[in-house]
Formats: sequence, C-alpha cells, structure tokens
Amino acid sequence: MRRLLLLFCLPLLVTCTDRVHDDAVEALGPEAPGVKEGPLHRPGQPCLTCHGGWGPGEPDCAAAGTIFKVRGEPEGFPGVTVELSDANGEIRRVVTNEVGNFWIPADQWTPTFPMFAKISAPNGKSASMYTRIGRNAGCGECHLSPESSRKMPGVYFYRTRDEANRAEGVKP
Repeated sequence: MRRLLLLFCLPLLVTCTDRVHDDAVEALGPEAPGVKEGPLHRPGQPCLTCHGGWGPGEPDCAAAGTIFKVRGEPEGFPGVTVELSDANGEIRRVVTNEVGNFWIPADQWTPTFPMFAKISAPNGKSASMYTRIGRNAGCGECHLSPESSRKMPGVYFYRTRDEANRAEGVKP
C-alpha cells in the first residue's frame, strides 16, 4: 500500500517545480566572492527573481532594486529616496542602503499596477520614471546592472561622473 501511495505521489512532487523560474535563479550565478547573502548582495540583479514569492530568497518583496550613482558604473548610490506610487494612489518611500539596494517587503504592501517611480538624491535633486511599471516591480528585470550583457544601463542617477561631481560640489 505504501509503495502504491509513493508511486501516486511522486509525479505530483516532480511537477511542483517551475523549471523556468529555477533556470532564472540558476542564471544569476553564485554570490560575489566575499559578499554574504543579505541586504548588500547582488546589486543590480533582478531582485524579484529570488524575492518575488517563488523563492529561494527571503523576504518576499513587493518591490526591490538598485540605484547606481553614474550610468555605466557599478557604484551603488546610498541615501537615495525611492518613491513608488500605485494605481490606487498609495505611495511608499524607502531609502537605498550603502550599495544602493532598496526593497519593500510584500507583507508591508501589495501594490496595484501600474505603478510609477521617482528617485531623489540626498542633495535634493530628483528624477521621475515617465513610463509605467506594468507588472513587476523588480527594477533589475528591465534595468540591468552595468555588468550585464544586455544593453540597459541599470537605474542610475547621473549620466556622467562629471555631472555627479558638479551636483555634489566636488571640484575637478
């Protein structure tokens, strides 16, 4: 009887995985050397691949991403306020950490799409994303990190290092 039950349940267990999702997680590759899993890991990668409800990362997030300081450079931008507003007019604000990462846990917000985004630098300068976020609030799904083989430059604040230096009052 146990063998019969096992033979019946085994195909159900095998079909409970999502091979496309598993492949997407595997494609992210290993952690960067010396960086532990946690809030500082994988800047610029598509956060919701692992933190979007299908695992393997915890916590599940409603929105997550990385803000880079300068287009094409891998330096994250700490202290940026990310403001997300959903179709119901609900607004959430979160500040980027020391590598530029931000996230909003799913247990704190279930946004209604479409959403819009605005970022504000510590110096008060702001920029808005004029296109809508249609279904996935993981910035790295469309905006890829500077190291990506795809052509999107990631979410960045300044177009050039000179622009960043001028905005922040750094002398050449």
